[in-house]
Amino acid sequence: MTDAPAAAAVEPTLGWSIGVVFRAWQQRVSGALDSVPHAGRGYQILETLRAASEPPTQAGLAGHLGIDRTVLTYVLDDLVDAGVVERRTDAADRRVRRLTLTAAGRDCLAALDAQVATAEAELFPGLTRRDRDALGALLRRAATGIHAGSDPEHACTVVRSILEPRSAG
Repeated sequence: MTDAPAAAAVEPTLGWSIGVVFRAWQQRVSGALDSVPHAGRGYQILETLRAASEPPTQAGLAGHLGIDRTVLTYVLDDLVDAGVVERRTDAADRRVRRLTLTAAGRDCLAALDAQVATAEAELFPGLTRRDRDALGALLRRAATGIHAGSDPEHACTVVRSILEPRSAG
C-alpha cells in the first residue's frame, strides 16, 4: 500500500485570514472594553457618535450599525445611565431624539482608545511597527471605500456588496 500524496500547500484565503485576525482582535480587545456598557458594541457606538458630522437619530444609528432598533434602545439606555451618551430632542421635530457624547463619554472614549491601541499593538507580534501601520492604513482605506459606496444608513448594504458574487466583467 502506498502513501497518499501529500496535499499541496494551499494559500489561505482572504476571508479565512480576515476571520482569524478578527477573532484575535476580539480576544485582545475585549478586556480593554470591559469598562464600557456592552463592551465592543458600546465602544462601536461611542466611536460612531464621535465621528458623526451631526448627532444621529436612534433610527439612523441603528440602520448605520446594523443593530435592531429594539436592541439598540437597551444598549443606549445603559450608555445613558453610565453618563457617556445623551439623548437630545431634535429642534426641528420634538418626537426625534438625537444622540451625542457627553464630556464623560469623550473622556471615556479617549481612555478606551488608548487601551485598544495597546491591545492592537500586541495583536501582530510577527509584524514590525511599519508593517502594522501599513496594514492599518490599507484596512482603513478598504473599509472607507466600502462604506462610501453604500447607503450609510444601512450596514446591510455593505455586507451585501461584499457577499454578492462579482460579475465576470
